[in-house]
Amino acid sequence: MQSTKPTVGVIGLGAMGRPAAAALARRFPVAGYDPVRTALDAAVQDGVVGYDSPAATAAAADLIVLSLPTPAVVRSVVDDLGRSADGKIIADLSTIDPGTAREVAAALEPSGTRYLDAPVLGRPASCGNWTLPCGGDETAVEAFAEVAIGTIAAAVERVGTVGSGATLKVCNNLMFASINTITAEVVDLAERAGVDPAVFARVVGGSGAATVSGLFNDIAPRMAEHRYADPTFAIRLLAKDVGLGAELAASLQRDLPVTRIVKDITDCAVRQGLGDLDTAAVVETYRDQPTLRQNGPD
Repeated sequence: MQSTKPTVGVIGLGAMGRPAAAALARRFPVAGYDPVRTALDAAVQDGVVGYDSPAATAAAADLIVLSLPTPAVVRSVVDDLGRSADGKIIADLSTIDPGTAREVAAALEPSGTRYLDAPVLGRPASCGNWTLPCGGDETAVEAFAEVAIGTIAAAVERVGTVGSGATLKVCNNLMFASINTITAEVVDLAERAGVDPAVFARVVGGSGAATVSGLFNDIAPRMAEHRYADPTFAIRLLAKDVGLGAELAASLQRDLPVTRIVKDITDCAVRQGLGDLDTAAVVETYRDQPTLRQNGPD
């Protein structure tokens, strides 16, 4: 008997897309595409059937999942789909601005394609327990949830119309960037004051202090150990997300002083050549600072 399970097409098999495709492939047929051959080959090893273009992947699928690095790439890929996505649901896991989400949804609407902005709240290693806040049509969210819950997500929740999921994710990542930056600041400060940064990370992280978070417990030890290779989340992507937050604030005529400072520091890390490293490497922008001399008598 032929399987009645829907085929899921996953376009973008990078840091988030690959674990998503692998998890989906354990329950559904999965078609996949990535322009990087090694990423596609790795996904094939996970049980994904590889295709040579976004359009071919979408044509083979009943439901399409995007996991792409920037708003520009999302727009480009959607343009490349042609008629292959007509009448289908596209669930976009990418972190993009709400304006792009609404623009893409409007472009797809005449063909009967329903677009959901469904960005990921969670790290790659927690795939299966992700929360996916979705913006879009309620029935489309319900259909996507039937595939996502139990494979890539523990929760799929409609948070409003198209663009709402993207807004929620951008705000979340501004908080991430702020925690990342203040952790870098205090790790460096403790080290300069004579406290072993590994001890600082262990003692604070193991305490019941209200300041402790899962993010602190991930990045503070990395900062202490200078362990930035094989990034969970690259600085260049964080810088992109902080930029999206700054643009959203500007569009609403809001001044976000903390975000301005965090953006300056994150952008500085990219300029220093740290963009492909884990976000924990932001601490190096502090370590590179000369010690300030106090003004006083000679």
